[in-house]
Amino acid sequence: MNIDNISDEDLERLTEKVLRKLIERSHSPQWHQMNTPMTIGELIEGQLPFKERTEEMLIAEVARLTTLMNMYESQEEYMKAAIIKRKLEIIQDKLSKL
Repeated sequence: MNIDNISDEDLERLTEKVLRKLIERSHSPQWHQMNTPMTIGELIEGQLPFKERTEEMLIAEVARLTTLMNMYESQEEYMKAAIIKRKLEIIQDKLSKL
């Protein structure tokens, strides 16, 4: 198709199709995370402007679980702390295999 010889009607149809495709794609979370600036609210909700690598996700989980384990130990909830400790061991094992 030669763009110089396109009729206004054809250009209008093409524009509509392109717009529909863009709107359709912009509804996916992945597109949003990679193509728009993040607001503080979106960051707080856990959205990221990039895809986390497995290692990053596991390290974040270690931090979360360590905080919980320390909290349970200080509250003398040792059964909960032991469960969290086991989860931490599993994650550490996964990290060592990366």
